[in-house]
Amino acid sequence: MNKIIFTSFKELLLENKFSDISITMIANQALIHRNTVYHHFTDKYDLLNKYIEYEVQNFPIDFSDFETQPFKNIHDLFIASFEKIMHYQQDDHDFNLIIQNCFLKLIVNAQNNDQIFWFIGKIAGILLWNDFHNSYYDLIRDYRELDKIYQTNRFPDVD
Repeated sequence: MNKIIFTSFKELLLENKFSDISITMIANQALIHRNTVYHHFTDKYDLLNKYIEYEVQNFPIDFSDFETQPFKNIHDLFIASFEKIMHYQQDDHDFNLIIQNCFLKLIVNAQNNDQIFWFIGKIAGILLWNDFHNSYYDLIRDYRELDKIYQTNRFPDVD
């Protein structure tokens, strides 16, 4: 049932902004009752998180250069798995926040070293700075600039 819901959800994400998608729309797309969706997922945010986890479980995650280029890793992971969806959802703030948080969880779960939390803190700081500047940099398109901020510990002047 999850696969049917995920497939329907993916189809909706390619045609509708995440913020506009409802559980009823997902159920209608999957040709099931909305209570069936709620039986498997708490809400559409839970569904998005679990959909991302489902999609990336078959993607080999190589974090060997994560400490120097974390945003490139984010880019590579999501372009490989979600390129069309990311392109369509690029202006949906809620979607992008969930994507960012989900990726950070994936990184933590893939590591056996508590030092990763220092890197995550730095990445979260950059993402928060970017959010305060109305997403001046796109997480996927501008990963090189975000990695430069990460490497130099300097935020550019953006007004």
